Amino acid sequence: MPHSPPIDTPTAPRPAPPLPAPGRRWPRWALATALVAVCAWPIVAAGLAALDQEWRPTGDWAVLNLRVEDVGRLTPLVGPYSRYGWNHPGPLLYWLLAVPYHLLGGRPVALLAATAVLNAAAVVGAIALAWRRGGAVLATATAAALALVTHAMGPELLRDPWNPYVTVLALCPFVLAAWSIAEGDRWAWPIVVGLGSFLVQSHVGYVPVVAAVGGLAAGIAWARRARVPVLPSEDGSRRLLVALTLGIVVVAWLPVAVDEVADSGNLGAIGRYFTESTDAPAGWDVALGQAARQLTVPDAPWLGDPELAGDDGAALGGPHSDLLLPVAAFALALAAAAAARRWDAVRFQGVVAALAVSGVLATSRITGPVFSYLVRWWWVVACVWWLASLWSGYVALRAWLARHDRAHAVLPWVAGALAGVLLLGAALPTARAAEGAPTPAPSSTAVLAHLLPQTVEALRGSGPVLVVGWGSVWGTTADAVRLELERHGIEVAAPPTDTFRLGAQRSTDRRQPVATVWVVSADAATEWRRRDELPLLASWDPLTPDERASYVVEEARLRDQLLAAGREDLASALGTGGGGVDAAGEIPGVDPELLARVEATRRRGDPVAVFVGPPTDPDDPQPPWTTTG
Repeated sequence: MPHSPPIDTPTAPRPAPPLPAPGRRWPRWALATALVAVCAWPIVAAGLAALDQEWRPTGDWAVLNLRVEDVGRLTPLVGPYSRYGWNHPGPLLYWLLAVPYHLLGGRPVALLAATAVLNAAAVVGAIALAWRRGGAVLATATAAALALVTHAMGPELLRDPWNPYVTVLALCPFVLAAWSIAEGDRWAWPIVVGLGSFLVQSHVGYVPVVAAVGGLAAGIAWARRARVPVLPSEDGSRRLLVALTLGIVVVAWLPVAVDEVADSGNLGAIGRYFTESTDAPAGWDVALGQAARQLTVPDAPWLGDPELAGDDGAALGGPHSDLLLPVAAFALALAAAAAARRWDAVRFQGVVAALAVSGVLATSRITGPVFSYLVRWWWVVACVWWLASLWSGYVALRAWLARHDRAHAVLPWVAGALAGVLLLGAALPTARAAEGAPTPAPSSTAVLAHLLPQTVEALRGSGPVLVVGWGSVWGTTADAVRLELERHGIEVAAPPTDTFRLGAQRSTDRRQPVATVWVVSADAATEWRRRDELPLLASWDPLTPDERASYVVEEARLRDQLLAAGREDLASALGTGGGGVDAAGEIPGVDPELLARVEATRRRGDPVAVFVGPPTDPDDPQPPWTTTG
């Protein structure tokens, strides 16, 4: 790979070299290995710890695991599903997870470990790119900054395969690779194309960010083409680079094109949603508040400060005045780098500025409550914002000290040592926490241990089956059953309206169900167990029979009180396992002591039961006693 091109002016000071050492140069490979090992170890430790745990995924995790299992047989052509009824643009997340998933054993916990592999690769890539651009000092600073982010994420999120989380760390090497393109590093083109495709395909919210950052970097490279040609001059290198870049484009986006033309038309559905939706977006005020909350120091979420939420669960932003310090620091660093004629640092800050501005735009277009998981990528935006500012300050100071040999030589040591201490201080506690980190939704794993083995054994050798969740506002347990059945060779069918989540190949138009598996929860589970129309396959109840009988009486009293107070919504939530009931103590006519007893029992968990019955209408499934009257 070619060396980084020279900076624009021949009189400007040289880029900071790797840390010197008296008598001989510190072995670069040893320092690079140490940085990678320390920064990536918490992620690796989280993945390894997962392999020793038991996990039975539910909900979104179960669907994601199911689609990763599909790679190679029912290979997905679109990405993770959205709550708005379409899928994120492409399948790269599934495809990339599938390889380490199967190599690590193909069990659900292997999905957690596979996610750790992707995140560790993102960290390693970011450190390598930082070394390429600024030597050991920038690489050490980047490792320290990423260690702060991984510390804030914790082992749980570092191995969580959910698409809003697994894409977070990949944003950092994307930004550094874009900066490399602006510097004329031609071999960064495939990296930018690959990482940008992964981000956009896995979460459509990255479109403005990837377009702005990648577009600016490409524009700078084109503007500087007279000094640094966009493509290599050697025919062989040029053909290889173009072939590699175009190959990544084809592999990443051909499935999306095939789906658009021959299957679900998912891209069209996304476009229609954003152009025709009547849902009000978050707007600039909310977006700037989120930017202020994330960019402030030291009380920012990416530095470990707790995330606060409003009554609707949306992440609370900060006052706009909190933007004054980060913007002023960024502007002063930019001016210092320009004064020192360190145009490479100026371009780095330009790329980061495009990242932040496009991040505000992307946030402003979010519809519905701005939940914290929707803006978790702001942690990396804030991280590289301050990294770019500090880097410009460092290179400006180093240029100013150019005539003071001793200070000029000592500065890299001081900067590297400070970054190294910060790296160790953030990474080591995260690594130590990996051993005791819980899996996603750990309480569900214990419940599913009572349901899944019996259900699989009863249905072994049959299929396809239509799995229906009934009686609860949450369908997460039904997704867990779908995954477990498919993992044991029992085909699952889905109504056409649900195939955007589970894959078009599972549509009842293509798989004719021979039976219906009912996953029944909350009050419905208790009621169904009293009937004998459908065989019971498995069940779980946190209460003893006497406790359940007592609870039924008290719940009926509380429901009557809520209905008398005109709160049909809370009365319904009481029976379906929904939330909000605990806040009913202030409602006139509701007995607070009765409410407290009912809620204490509900917090122990809802009963769940699995039944099997004859096929039913997939578009409007009804149990036999409902359909027959």
